[in-house]
Amino acid sequence: MILFSEVTASDLKMTMSDPYKFKGIILKTSEYKEKDRMISVLTKDMGIVSICVKGVSGKASRFSFASVPFSYCEFVVSVSHGFYYLKEGSVISGNTGIMESLEAMAVAGHIADCLSWSVMQSDNARDTYELAIYSFYSLSVNKNDYLSVMILFNWKLMWNLGLAAKASECVSAAGGRHRLSQRHYGILDYIGQNPESKVFAMKLEEEDISVLRGFTLDYLRVQLEKDIPDPILKLDLPVVGEQ
Repeated sequence: MILFSEVTASDLKMTMSDPYKFKGIILKTSEYKEKDRMISVLTKDMGIVSICVKGVSGKASRFSFASVPFSYCEFVVSVSHGFYYLKEGSVISGNTGIMESLEAMAVAGHIADCLSWSVMQSDNARDTYELAIYSFYSLSVNKNDYLSVMILFNWKLMWNLGLAAKASECVSAAGGRHRLSQRHYGILDYIGQNPESKVFAMKLEEEDISVLRGFTLDYLRVQLEKDIPDPILKLDLPVVGEQ
């Protein structure tokens, strides 16, 4: 019988023949060879790792779950020549509600991209890992509140990475073209100062969403130095009521 233990960054110094067991969130999947896939997984202790999934495209593959992004899963991997290979796995939370909405899928993709750009190592993985779990789960169960989830994620990510603090001191860093009220400052400070369990229980009003959507995206662009599109506008969907 093989005994597994939870993997930590220090485990990398252990023998490479030992299997590792850990939990993580699938951020992205990509084709690799004819029937294999490479998946990018956010973990709590190691940051983002790549796992090769053999035969996932074959009929009745037991690894088919690994083809679905945004799932929270448990993985058992082996290590060979510096690469992880999936040996066993199971889904903890499939977050399947995301796939029922184009808008939710677009925001989930935005979240995955931001995490991929910002989580470079294990140092900041623990906080972003918990944020990712709450963000994808909230999108799945509240798929119509995709804009609220995006705003909450955007600002909490900046706070967790140490790139944001008191909101009134951050306005100029977003380009100086946003006018925020005291209410908006209060919302942003609440997001930053509270745990994810409280943050994702928030309900934002339409006026809050209208203002904070653009502000948090602009702040992300500046801090991550990326030309990040608004994921909903990128869909270019027709507006209801327009001919």
